[in-house]
Amino acid sequence: MLLARARPCVRPCVRLSSRPCARRYSRAHYDEQLVYKFASQKINPVTVGQLLKYRRLPLSRENILDSVAYSQAELPVRLAKRVISFHNLPFIVGTNPHIARVYELYYDAFDRLHAFAPIADLDAEWDFTCALERQTQMLADVIPVIAQGFLECKQYMPRESRTAFINDLIRSRIGLRVIGEQHVALSYQFRSTHSPAADDEPWVGAIHTKLRPARMMEQYASLVQNMCEMHYATAPSYYLDGDVDETISYIPSHFEYIACELLKNAFRATVDFTAKINRSSHPPIQITITKGDGYVGVRIRDQGGGISKENMPNVFEYSWSSVMSASSADDSSLSAGASTMAGMSLQTNLALQQGVGGPIAGLGFGLPMARLYAGYFGGSLDIVSMEGFGCDVFLKLRSIEGSAIRGVLIECDPDAREILLQLNSKEKFIIEDLDSTHLFITASHLKRVQAAVDKEFESTVYEVDQPAK
Repeated sequence: MLLARARPCVRPCVRLSSRPCARRYSRAHYDEQLVYKFASQKINPVTVGQLLKYRRLPLSRENILDSVAYSQAELPVRLAKRVISFHNLPFIVGTNPHIARVYELYYDAFDRLHAFAPIADLDAEWDFTCALERQTQMLADVIPVIAQGFLECKQYMPRESRTAFINDLIRSRIGLRVIGEQHVALSYQFRSTHSPAADDEPWVGAIHTKLRPARMMEQYASLVQNMCEMHYATAPSYYLDGDVDETISYIPSHFEYIACELLKNAFRATVDFTAKINRSSHPPIQITITKGDGYVGVRIRDQGGGISKENMPNVFEYSWSSVMSASSADDSSLSAGASTMAGMSLQTNLALQQGVGGPIAGLGFGLPMARLYAGYFGGSLDIVSMEGFGCDVFLKLRSIEGSAIRGVLIECDPDAREILLQLNSKEKFIIEDLDSTHLFITASHLKRVQAAVDKEFESTVYEVDQPAK
């Protein structure tokens, strides 16, 4: 008898093998072997120890050269893997001008950074840092471009394949930015004439070691409230409660993106629902901060009508937006520019979305990206909806300083990876989702992970009769 399906595998990380790809990108034609050479190398996960390695100030020459050596070794490998992922897209998708543009940006970044000789002095380090800063800025806005590309090509790829590609791209982007921005910040910190020698300096590169979530939420809520008043001519109030003096070690830009995305959804939903049910005033938005063991929790509670049962499964899907969903109910009013969404035009809703949280808002990438950012350092993002009343959004952020967990790098095929991602939604053992074949998980879960994959395999294997001879 034959098994109808190959056995999913989870094994210690080994050298990757890359399959040949269609050469649809002219610039990759000449350097294909070089790209595959780098892409076949092993990725080293971004660890807490690496990020906080240079906490004691002042920074020394050896610190900076050690930091740049890690960046120089790691970044070209990660960039090469992204280039190969574009090669593996269907031909018609890869030739889309938006997707091809993003490919060019990743290839240029790889081409520029891998060309540096091993760095042994501060002058060469500064040249590399300047190049790294430029490339990081060039890659900063790739998500809205790739979103537009996949909107135009969605009929050419299954939703699952699109989601997997975008997830890998965004996770890789987060890792690239963490490594790149951390070194750039350390390099500037080293050269600053005002660099203090005190041990209580709150910054370690791009990480703020005494970040107060309550203060950040107050700042972002005020910003979103102003944007809401600008576009709607009205806005709900808000208040904070709970452990408002709690601090964590975290990257402020990550917190900012997550917080703004969640707050603008809460403010917009509250205003829309008030108009829909003709309330006399807006109920306030409640922001609660809680203290946990090595993490901080944030709950955002609104009375914006909640999310319908039909739409709830879609909220973390790419290219799904409540703005688009509500406005698509009446295409004729859209074409005429009439009001939608409880008296607000689509243009007004998109203006609010774009004003806070970056240009990707309104394209359906906001919540999925917020969840990926939250999960990057072991946190989580969950939504509980009470249809007809409102939503409770629960954000859990693990302190970078307190999240040093012993991990192990594993390689897994697509079937096993899908099983592990589903299991992780319950047990939270994935420290970093590196790419489509590699996961960095807590060492204590290794046996549990292998057992879960084996059990799932045994439950889904079925027999096929041998053909008669």
